[in-house]
Parts: sequence; C-alpha cells; structure tokens
Amino acid sequence: MENNNNLQDKEVTGNLNQDQEATQSRREFFRTASLVGAMGAIGVGAGFTPSVQAQPQSPSSFAKPDGLLPGGQSDSRFPVSFEDSVGNGLRLTMAFFTALNQRDLEGIASLLHFPFAIYEDIEPLVYQSASEFINNPPPCFSETGNRALGQRAMLPGSYDMLEGINVHLYCPVGGVFSLKFKRFTPDGHKLMECDNLLSVTNNDGRWAIQLISTIFHEAGYENNTYPDAEVAYRLGSQGYLSAFGYRDEELLNDRSNGRGSYEPSLPLGTRTASVSFNYSPRDRTNNARNNEPMKGWVTEGVTSRLRVSEVSEPSGEYDTNLDQFVELAGGTVGDYGYTRIIPVEPLVIHATHDKAHVMGGYWRYTPAGVLISETRSVGIRIRKAGNWGSGGNLGQVTHHDRSNSKG
Repeated sequence: MENNNNLQDKEVTGNLNQDQEATQSRREFFRTASLVGAMGAIGVGAGFTPSVQAQPQSPSSFAKPDGLLPGGQSDSRFPVSFEDSVGNGLRLTMAFFTALNQRDLEGIASLLHFPFAIYEDIEPLVYQSASEFINNPPPCFSETGNRALGQRAMLPGSYDMLEGINVHLYCPVGGVFSLKFKRFTPDGHKLMECDNLLSVTNNDGRWAIQLISTIFHEAGYENNTYPDAEVAYRLGSQGYLSAFGYRDEELLNDRSNGRGSYEPSLPLGTRTASVSFNYSPRDRTNNARNNEPMKGWVTEGVTSRLRVSEVSEPSGEYDTNLDQFVELAGGTVGDYGYTRIIPVEPLVIHATHDKAHVMGGYWRYTPAGVLISETRSVGIRIRKAGNWGSGGNLGQVTHHDRSNSKG
C-alpha cells in the first residue's frame, strides 16, 4: 500500500481481471498489505506509531446499491454514501454549535464518541471519557484555559453567532463537515472568527463526533492568507503522486525523502490524531475486483475510528509493489497512465500561521488522458520547527469511480 508520513493523498489501486490465478495472488498480497493500507488511508506512515490497532473487519452492514457495476467501487453517486452520513453529520454539527452557543459542556459531551480528540493548537488533546471531558474541558471551552501554557480561554459572557456549515467528505460510515462562527464580547465587539472541521462517524450504530479541529482568527486576522501552507502542501503532494506516473519505484520506496514529497518529517514525538473509515484503499480495490465492494463499509462492532500517533524514526523497509499498482490502477476503464493532484483551488480550506485544513486527493488517468477515478480526503496540516507536515487525516473516499459508468 502506498504510504507517506507527510501526505494525506495516497495513490491506490483498482482494476478488474478475470484471471483466477492472478486474483488469488492479489488476495494474498492484500492480506499482507492490509495494515499498511489502513495506515496509508489516514495519512499515517513511516515514522508514525499507531497507539491502537485497526478494528477487525466485520460483515458489511450495507447492501450493494442498485446500478453498481462489476469491478466498480461504491462512489458518491449512490445514496448509501450520503443519505445517512450527510443527514446525521449536519444534524450533529448543528447540535454541537447549539450546545457551544449555550456553553453547555454536558450537551457537547453527549454528541461525542470517546475516545475523542480535538485540535485547538497544533497537537491534539485526547479524552477517554465524557467525565474527563466535562471535568477538564479543552481550554477554548473553559473560562480559565491554561494561562501557564498561553492557551486560549473563553471570555466570560461572550456569545457566538453561526456563519455557515459545509460538507466536504462523505461515505456510508462517516463524513467531514466544517462550521464557521463568530464570537463577540459581552458588549458586542467582535473577538474572532472560528473555522472548525468535524469528523462524524457511525460507530456500532451510533452517529457522533470523533474528532474536531479548530482554527481561530482574532479580529483583524480574518482575511489573512497563508500561501506557504498552500504551496508546501501542493509541492509535496505533486512530487509524491508524479512518481507513480514516472514509475519511479526507487523514489517511492525511499522513506528518507518522504517517498518523493521531499517534506522534512515533523519533530520526533509530535502527537497526531486521525480518523479512519477502516476501509483501506487497497481493500476497496480488491473487494471491487471480487464484486464485494460493500464488504469493508462496517459499523457493527466498531468502537472507535480514532487513531492517535507520535512521530518516530522510520523503521523497516517499504515495498511499493509498483508493478502490482500499475496492473490494478485502471479499474475497468483502461490502462493506468499517471496521476494528478485533485484540481481544487485553493487546496487549503482554512489556515492560520501554523495549522491548515486541507482538501486532498487525486485524479487518475489512462495514458491518453481519460479520467479513471477521483479520490478525495480531508486532512490537518501543522507547521512545527519551521516546516509544514501532516498532522492527521479525517478520512479518504473514492468519490467517483468511472468503472461504474456505462459506455
């Protein structure tokens, strides 16, 4: 599984081949690569040590949608991807803002999955239970914060006004939503604007919020731009993805240069948090090839989708298995040619001087420039020790798989 410790955009695989012997060998490959694939899907790779193990895969909770063709992955055209996830995500985002507006910590806690993580600054705070959250709330929910650490506190008597809610990512088991609100002093002077990302997931039948990242813009800083956040992310992603088209397996196997991104690693010990939908890109591809595309969309028995990690020294060897990738990557559309970063401008959804929320992903093409598929992800980038790097990921989906398109 393609993996990089500084990027959220992971090139993945997908094709349809009826040759029985080849299919069996692929099954063996995917068994050995499944853990690495799950890490790649959430932007955690060499240099990161997961604090928890991936959830075991249970039988799918979702029926194969009508119209899904042999060899195709379930993409965003099917209601199973958006009907429940977007509806529940918007409901929970609105409920979160309402509780925040009313300064209701118990109300906020009732909307969360535990363990729960929140980025106020550049590293996450992690809470194991509702009581821990209520008794020691994040500084921005508290009127005291932690002054010794220079943390932001909530001004007594301040109030919040909703500015907007957006949908950025969705799939059968989760979604990513943004919330913008303005905060005012008790006498009506604007304090700041707040941009929030919320990861909403279905864990064992319950929809709740698993991770939040907040970017604060004090009054006067609302319209500041941070081109370094955009440029660093674009250059790193483009360098990594282009190595697949150039068939440069040596570069992709080299962890010392970020597998083609040339992004320096974040300092050792940097804590990160991500949400995984527990259905890795290679598993999605392999299951589609075997006409079991819904197999990995699982809610039953999944107690948490949060992955908390620390940056560590890279260890072990990495095998991109580029021949395997090239053979699989075209789906049923055609031969794989090359990959381009997702054509979104800007890639940065929200940013400040040391943290950015980014839209990630890639479009894959045949050698003739015919679109094969579109993959999307949403991530958190942080700037630490002078460099930007991946602070975590909120999920990745196959947004558009043309293997499902007739003609």
